[in-house]
Formats: sequence, structure tokens, C-alpha cells
Amino acid sequence: MMGNSVIWKLLWSVFMANLELSSCADFFSDSSLIGKSRFQDDTPKFVKEPDDSYYIIRAKPAIVECQAINSVRINFRCAGEWMEPTHMENIVDQQTSTKILSAKVTVERADVEEYFGGVFWCECFAYNTHSGLDGVGGIQSKRGTIENAYLRRRFEREPLMTRTEVTKTTQLQCLPPEGKPLPQVFWLKDNVEINTKDGNYIVSNTGDLLISQTQLRDMGNYTCGAKNIAAKRTSMSAPLIVYVNGSWSSWSSWTECSVKCGKGETKRMRTCTNPAPLNGGALCLGDSVQTNPCGSICPEKGVDGNWGAWSSWSTCSTECRHHRKRSCNDPPTQNGGSYCIGNDLDGGNCTGGMCRVRRLGIDDADRGLVGHDPSREATNTSSNNDTLIMIIGLCIAVVVFVIVIAIVVFLLKRKYQNQGYLAGNIPNLGNTGEKKNKNGQDMMSVQPDLTQQVVIFPHHSASPSPSVDPPNNNYPPVENIYDKPDVGLPLYAEHRLSNGSVPNRSSPELPPPNSPLAMNLAPPSVPNLDGRHSMASVQLPVNAETEAVTWGSFNHSGGRLVLPESGVCMTIPEGAVKKGHEAELYLGVWRDDTNRPKMSDGQTIVSPVIVCGPNLPGILMKPVILSFHHCASMRQGGWMLSLYHSDTQPEEPPCWQKSVTLGQETINTQVYAQLDPNQCHVMTEHMQWYTLIGEAVPGGRPVKILRLAAFATNTHPSVDFSIRVYVVEDTHDALEGVMQEERKFGGRLLEKPKQIPFQDGGHNLCLTIEELTPGWRSKLAANYQEIPFQHIWSGNQNNLHCSFSLELVEGSSPSVSCKIQVYQKAILSNRQVLNIQNNFSKEKLPSCSTPSSTLKGRTSTVTTNSSSGFSSMLTLDPHGNNFRLPSHIRQKLCLLLDQPNARGNDWRMLAQALTVDRYVQYFATKNSPTEHILNLWEARHREESAVTDLMNIFRVMGRMDAAAVMEKDIGAWL
Repeated sequence: MMGNSVIWKLLWSVFMANLELSSCADFFSDSSLIGKSRFQDDTPKFVKEPDDSYYIIRAKPAIVECQAINSVRINFRCAGEWMEPTHMENIVDQQTSTKILSAKVTVERADVEEYFGGVFWCECFAYNTHSGLDGVGGIQSKRGTIENAYLRRRFEREPLMTRTEVTKTTQLQCLPPEGKPLPQVFWLKDNVEINTKDGNYIVSNTGDLLISQTQLRDMGNYTCGAKNIAAKRTSMSAPLIVYVNGSWSSWSSWTECSVKCGKGETKRMRTCTNPAPLNGGALCLGDSVQTNPCGSICPEKGVDGNWGAWSSWSTCSTECRHHRKRSCNDPPTQNGGSYCIGNDLDGGNCTGGMCRVRRLGIDDADRGLVGHDPSREATNTSSNNDTLIMIIGLCIAVVVFVIVIAIVVFLLKRKYQNQGYLAGNIPNLGNTGEKKNKNGQDMMSVQPDLTQQVVIFPHHSASPSPSVDPPNNNYPPVENIYDKPDVGLPLYAEHRLSNGSVPNRSSPELPPPNSPLAMNLAPPSVPNLDGRHSMASVQLPVNAETEAVTWGSFNHSGGRLVLPESGVCMTIPEGAVKKGHEAELYLGVWRDDTNRPKMSDGQTIVSPVIVCGPNLPGILMKPVILSFHHCASMRQGGWMLSLYHSDTQPEEPPCWQKSVTLGQETINTQVYAQLDPNQCHVMTEHMQWYTLIGEAVPGGRPVKILRLAAFATNTHPSVDFSIRVYVVEDTHDALEGVMQEERKFGGRLLEKPKQIPFQDGGHNLCLTIEELTPGWRSKLAANYQEIPFQHIWSGNQNNLHCSFSLELVEGSSPSVSCKIQVYQKAILSNRQVLNIQNNFSKEKLPSCSTPSSTLKGRTSTVTTNSSSGFSSMLTLDPHGNNFRLPSHIRQKLCLLLDQPNARGNDWRMLAQALTVDRYVQYFATKNSPTEHILNLWEARHREESAVTDLMNIFRVMGRMDAAAVMEKDIGAWL
């Protein structure tokens, strides 16, 4: 027993020594390679996972590689089957001295072709032990797909021969063959690849070639090509023929008459060379020669003239001369005959040489100097000398006057300098009681002319607000000028988004430019912190209205800015702001007349003036959508509408330029304007001023929809009562502007605003007041007023209205009722009636409400105080989401519809179904046309059934896969 115990102890000691030696070797080995303690986390971690996709090119297999740390074994599972690595090795990272296990597996073409479970895939498993079951105790990598790369030979659509007119946009169609991976489209012209960096050539998302302005040099044979890693294909070549239509040159001058007398003709010519027809272009229409008859009556045979008899001699003159004459009348010259030869006047001495009166004069007469009077010559010389002396004296007087003025100015300037009045410190000597309007023009404090037919209500761009005025405001109160619509108050207001406060002043007198008050009100310069665009660095114009501006901070997720009372919205799509950044954007409506475009005759503004910003480069990665109402009646047609913009800063007056005329877009047009019956949606990457201007097409008579609103004071009148009828554009913002003006002075809406069509053509708008309550009468001589056509059609004046002043002639009537007929001259169908009912005996009614109660289809709103200090209106989304489609649904739809197919039921059919295909090239030039179409759909369709309607559109298109994507998650987000 004793011997056995000794043997067991000896074996146990040997075993423990070997175990400790092995442990120490492993410890030092692992410490030198891994560089960390064995007691730290040794869970395997992948440093390289399979790629998203692999392609097998012909006989070249795909190699899937995985790398992991803290791992001693890696194996692969491909298409559900376990595969051993074809190659595995240990490598060491030279920078971190970390041991990395790398494993590779080879996938052959046959492996992929024999798999019928869909797309062939592979994934890796890493373990920290040498033994164990596959997939148990290891970590799993992401999957990578393996497909056979190919590119078919047949193009789905090849380019065809195309004829296009010079300077027009040309589209050459091409749909590449099916392939994996998706082929890249390129174009050849005369077997030379086209450089698409040239702005004149654009390859659309579908593969079509767009030529912006086709020139003669663009003629040639065009070939569509497609290539991927598997192959490269080219289509059949198609010629592009650029033709030039002929045009007439200017008319030449009329030629001389073909005959001297009698009937002839004169003609002028032109040639079809400006330019001449080329490549089958159309010939010039019309005549190349114009003729006109000419000529005169031919006379009879000419008769030469002959002198008649001499007349008798005249009496003898003081110069001893007498004369006689004769005429060429025996016979006279006729029909172009020759005139008589010789003199018709004869003279001689009448005294036979015995005249002694004035010998010198006689001799002078003999020499042909009859009539020379020395005394008259002396008189003329004296007169000329007097004139010269007078001119010299006048010049001397002018010089002396100028010298005296210069001396006086010098002395006055020296006097003021001695008294300390420098040029920049001369006090304001103007009349402090003088009133000025908002444009700086002098105005007289006089009572308005009640007989005036058209009255322009003054538009005050800012008003004092208790929320923004400082507590110690010593400015005198503003006088209620409701009954004086023609008297303006000067305003000194500046709105600056800074530190949550907005300075706002209203005073009857502007402070001097260099006074301490003006210097304190000057906007301070705010630096741009952390490179992020801040609203503190944006200064809005002085005529900004607090109720018509809103802003917010947006990140990569996007959102919406809404002014519901103005009917204006800006949709910021997801991804418009760069990921990891924030952008503070603002949206406003400017109602000041000075900000409106100066339009020519026939043009009219049909939308509010919108401004969004800030206008800084690189702030947006995708277009935003501006949505606003317009008042152009699209039912009658006849409109040519243009979008105007101004890229000036908000504190500067806008400089309007035409962005695009709807229907005349080119591939270089940077905005897309979608015109709906009542709204306009503008997709743009430029934050600027925008407005919509219309005019008649040749021969058209467009119709503009106006809105009539009647207001009166909310007090019981003694003997006078005034009714104001506003005529404004039928937009939410125009009516909101009227409401705000009337609300300031206690006005009350007498009748629900009504629409009236107003047609182009020059006919004025007439207003008559009828069926007045007994005891009341109009102060005007006639119950009739007229607003000139141009005042309404131009749209350059906000808050245009007429006033009917009534007076009580007998009794004490507790109410006023009447009818106001409004119609357009010569167009009986354009008529509207306002029924006015006003009872003063009832309790005093509240002032005019917001347009929400007067217009249909308005959204619910809530008033909140934004971080910048303005009181802004925000839309309440019933579902709490800015967008109807979640991000993951949108991405799946883009993957399905962006790729064009031969059936055409891709994004192009979606644009057609959503009626946004008027200028489909705009979407074709984008990386993801479907995404931009859905962004526009989000802005246009805010109704409850929008998502269901979109799903039905996909079904009608035959895209059940797209409809299934929406139906799959419908319970989670619809």
C-alpha cells in the first residue's frame, strides 16, 4: 500500500508539472501575439465579413473571405450547407500586433447553378475552440450573395433614326439588355464615346441620351452601349439628322417703275436664306416677290416755247435807269418741250447819258451794283458793334456773380466749422410733426375724400406686440387710423432672429441716423458658431410681418414648415440635410407692395410672394417642395404661367427674374413646377424669393378668381356708417392679409367672403349698393362705383377696396341692411351679390376672425412660441408624422421602380399615374426618380386616403410587388 501511494504521488506531481509548463507556454505565447491578459474578453470578433455581393465571371470562381480575432477556427455555411475553408492562415497586424485568423472559401459556377432555393449565399462562423459542433458556440457574420455575372446581347430598346430641329431638345431612347450586375449605359457618336461631363449631353436614369440644344455639329451616328464586369455590348447605330427650317430674309427696296409713263410695276424681293433650308427642313411659306402697279399718263408731243413781245419801258428811277420784260408764252412750253433761250429782263439808261444826280450810283448800276446803299451799310456795322459789346458785358456779369457765390459759400462753411457743426453731426431741422408713409413719401393729415371711387388701404408692415416690446417702452401710443384709410404712420421696425428676441419699434418719428437710439437698434453681427448655419446670422427685411414668418431646425430626417393661415408650406424631404448636420430654415410670405414684381401690360400676379432661406450654397442635398395657392382659373384655360425668382438676400429688395415658363422647360431647367387646379408645388434646391405670374396666350382670355369681403366697424354709429368691400386674389394669404389689417382696428366681417371670376380684356369691375334700410342713404351722388381693370389685373396693390359711406337721414334705425351687386362690365356671367345684415341693437360682436372660419378645407392649427421669438402657426398632423411613407418602405419602392423595364411600368408610369409627367425629364436626370416623385406626392397629397390610393395605383400599374411592400407593413404604420 505504501508503495502504491508513493507511485500515485509521483505520477500526480509529473502531471501537474506538465500542466503548468503547458499553461505557461500558452500564456507567454498568447501574450506576445495578442498583447493582452488572458483574463480579458476572448470572444471572437470579425474584422472582415463577406461582401454584400459576389459575381462569378465565366470560369473564374468567387472567393469569399472572412477575418476574425480571438478565433482559432472559421468555417462557412453556403446556401444552408457547411463548407470547409479552402485556405486558412494566421496573419499579424503590423500596427497593433494583433493575431488575425483569415479563412477563404471558393464558390464555383456549378455550385450556384445547382442551387434552386433563390439567390446563393454564404456566411462565416468564428470559434475560439478547436472542437465543437458547427454553428454552436461561435459568432455569425452577415451574408453575402453570389451570382453568376452575365450581360445578354439583345437590347430591350435600341435607338432609332431621329430627326430634330436645330436648337430643340433631342431624346434618343435606349434600354440596356438584362444583366448582373446592372449594366452601365454609355453612348458613342461616330464610334467615339460621348463625354457626359459636357453640359449639353445628359444620360437619364433609364439610359436615354438627352441633348439640351441640338446643333448641326451634333449630327452623326449614335450607338448605345452597356457594360458590366461580365461583358460589353453595343446596339445598332441610329443616325441623328438635324434639320433647319428656312426663314425669309428682309425685303429689298422697291425698284423704279418699269416705264416712264403709262402702266408699269415696281417690285421688291426677299430670299429664303435667313437661314436657308437644310437637311430636309421646311421651305419658307409665302411669296418671294411683291409687286405694286405704278405709272403716269403719257403726255402729248412736246411744244417748244417762244418769247412773247417786250413790255413797255418802266419809269425812270432815281438812278436814271428803266426796265422792260417779256415772257416765254408765244407759245408756252408744253409736254416737255424746250424753254425759251435768252433773258426775260432788259434795262438801260433812260436819260441818254445826261443824268447828273448821282454819278457814282449810275456808274455802279452800269457795273451791276444797283441797290448798293452806303448809309445802310454803315447802320448795319453800328448795330453789330452794339450786339458784341452787350454779349461781352453779359459774360463779365456772369463771372462776377459766380465769384461772389463761391466767396459766400466759403465763408458759410468756415463759420459752421468754427461752431463745431461737422457734416455728419448737423441736426435734423425738418418738421417733426410731418408724417411720412412707409415708403418715405410725405403725407398730409387730411380727411379722406369720401367720393373717391377706388381707395387703397394702407398696409402696415409691422405692429407693436406686447410679446416683443421691452417693458420700459416710452413711445407714445399709435393713433387709431381706422377711419382715415389714406393716412399712413411711419414705422421703424427691424426683425432679427437673435437670441430668441425680435426688436420691434413703432414711433411717429424716425430717430436720427447717428443718434444713440438708432445705434442701439442696429443689428449686431453674430458669428457663425461651429460652422453651422444659424438663424442668428440671418437678417430679415424691415417690412417682415411676424404673423407671416416661421422657421425650424431640421436634421437628416426632414420635416415640414407650415403657415396654414397663408396656405403656404415647405416640405423638407428625408436626406435633404446632410447626415450628422442640422440646418435652420425659414419660410415667409411678404405682403408689402414694394416686394412685388414690376409687371408689363397684360401680366398679373396670381400667387403670394414667398421667401425661404437662408440662401447659402450647399445647405441642401435634395430639392425641397414649396406649396402655395394660386388664383388662376385653369378651367377656362388661356394662361401662360411663369415662375419668377430673386436670389437677393431678404434684407435687400428683390430683383425678379424669370425662372421658367411652364411648358417650356429644358433639361437645364433647375426647378420643377407642378400646377394643380388651386395649388402650385415647386421643387427647388435654391432658397430664394418665388412668385407665380400669368399672362394670356395669343388669342386667349384667361380668368382670374377674386374674393370679395365686406367689413365695417364694430361700434354703433351715430349718423355715419362705412362699408368697405375688399377685392383681393382668391388665395388664403390675400384674405389673411385683409383679416389682419381689419383685426388691428376692430373691423368686423359682414358677410362670408365670396368668389367672383374676373376675365382679361380691359373691362372694369362695378359695385352698386341696393335695397338700403329705410332711413339710410349713400353719401355718393350715385350708389355706384367702379374699379379700373388695370388696378385689379396687375395685382400690384394689396388690400384693394371700395368704401360705401352711409348716413342716417331720419329716425334712429337699429340696423343696416343692403345688397351690394358686384359684376364685371360687358360680362354678365361674372356677377356676385353680398347680403349685408348689421344689427346694432344686439350685443357687440367680436372682431373679424381668422380665415379658418371663412374658407373651406383649412387645416387645424395651434399657436406656439418658437425659439426665435415670433408667434408661428404649426400644423397638427393627425397621425403625428410628417411623412405618410416610412423610410424603409420608401427605400424598397425606389429599388423596385427606379430600374426601367421593357413594359414601362416603372417610375415613368408612376409619374403618369400621379399626373406629374408634364416634364418627366426633370426626374430622369436624378439618381432616384422614384424618390423625387414620392417626395412630390407627399407634398401634394395630405388627405387621409392618400396611402390607400397610392397602393391602388401600384395595382393598376401591374406592380403587385410594390403593392405587397406597402401591404406587408400596413398594420404598423398606416
